[in-house]
Amino acid sequence: MDIVFLALTLIAALLLPRSRAWLVTVAVWAVCLAFVGWGPAWNSDVHTDSIVFWGPWFVALLIGLGLVALVDAVRRRRRAARG
Repeated sequence: MDIVFLALTLIAALLLPRSRAWLVTVAVWAVCLAFVGWGPAWNSDVHTDSIVFWGPWFVALLIGLGLVALVDAVRRRRRAARG
């Protein structure tokens, strides 16, 4: 699910303005989190009451938000270089 999350985040970052891409990133993160924790991708070895579950998911969220910011910064720099 991490790869799905990052792929959809990258697509949102490329196609949407930064503020909307951040909203989509958080929404996709929540859906992927729910799929792993309680939904179709659920596994009996997953314990949602543990920091071992939540820690990596918060790191993934931070990476996704950073990816959106990075894509936006590259876009702005390219726009500024064009004049």
